[in-house]
Amino acid sequence: MSGEDVAAVDRLGVPTTVPELEVIGQADAVRVGVLAIRSAVAANGQYGQIVEYLQDEIGRPFELVPLGQNEMFDAVAAGSVDFVLSNPLSSVQLRRLYDTTFLATLERAGTGTEFGGVIVVRADSDIRTPDDLRGRRVTCVAFETAAAGCNFQLFHLLELGIEQEEFGSFSETPSQDNIVLGVLNGDVDAGFIRTGQLERMVADGILVSFDELRVVDRQDDDYVQPHTTRLYPEWPFAAVAGTDVALVAEVEGALLRFDPTGASAGETDVIGFVPALDYDPLDDLVTELQLRSWDAPAS
Repeated sequence: MSGEDVAAVDRLGVPTTVPELEVIGQADAVRVGVLAIRSAVAANGQYGQIVEYLQDEIGRPFELVPLGQNEMFDAVAAGSVDFVLSNPLSSVQLRRLYDTTFLATLERAGTGTEFGGVIVVRADSDIRTPDDLRGRRVTCVAFETAAAGCNFQLFHLLELGIEQEEFGSFSETPSQDNIVLGVLNGDVDAGFIRTGQLERMVADGILVSFDELRVVDRQDDDYVQPHTTRLYPEWPFAAVAGTDVALVAEVEGALLRFDPTGASAGETDVIGFVPALDYDPLDDLVTELQLRSWDAPAS
């Protein structure tokens, strides 16, 4: 992450302050908080066209607000954003804590409306099964907040009777690129990443192929990408409590009509939205792992 991308990052590698981006809206703009995983600039490139589309479709100024994980919770609590687009884990916790309303689930090119977590090791590793992770050096994106970069895998292992305290060490490596490279270099024995990460690294030329890596406990199904965990719904677009009801209805309808071929291409892989899927499995995960909102009621 370069200095021109974000002004500062927190310990999880997400923005705590963001640079001044091109302003989409005005002072009275509808504010859409978007989780900036890689950087504020990357979030704007990937999801900016959705915000621009809403502005054009509804005829009101909209503004994309890139936020780090903790900033997202603070912004919703303060009511300083009207809508949020975030990973399903933080989205479910925001719903539990602040009564947000899920309007639609995004659909990505090639993988649809679901994704999962991957446990990756070197191809020559003697880690063959989840049980072999006991006593090993494991790394993930972030303990409390990462979905497919940590907690999908932890929940999968917990259901198999394996707790994170049984790892030899368990560290945070905010960059999923660095997680994969750390596994290849032998700095760690296993890494937690999301589906599509390996494919993206090959496409970007960071990896030549997958041949030096292996997925632990790979599921046997027809999903297009290898994965360890069950599949979960993709990112939901949600309305913050107190947002004007008529505006919420307009935004929901517009999202379900979204067609990226009719907008600037940008860097997005989002090809549309579907009515909000069932996120109850994420509520179960939050409760079992006792994450941030574990003792708050599920909506």
